[in-house]
Amino acid sequence: MKPNLPVAKKIKGQVIYVGPMMPHLGLQRGNIFRNGIHEHLYETIALCPAMGELFVPIADYARVRRELNFDVGRQMRGTAGKYVAFYRETEKWLAARAKQKKTPSTAGVIQHA
Repeated sequence: MKPNLPVAKKIKGQVIYVGPMMPHLGLQRGNIFRNGIHEHLYETIALCPAMGELFVPIADYARVRRELNFDVGRQMRGTAGKYVAFYRETEKWLAARAKQKKTPSTAGVIQHA
């Protein structure tokens, strides 16, 4: 049974994702959605609301991209602004999630030479 998560606001219209890559969700920076985002993404947005803010209208994309200031290696270098804060919060959530899902320890497993 899943815990009761807050309901994420519906994202409608033509939007582009400007956040960190999430291959487990099939999501990478620059994904464009024509009529709102896929339903399966709302569960993750409920866990990390900052991620939902990184779906921006196409008309705002250039301004948001300048704020995030990606370098040649596609690393976010922005230092100020609300989208920088949302991006960093989403990265922190991903790092905490990865830390929780680390592979189990090998204690008690016999190693053969």
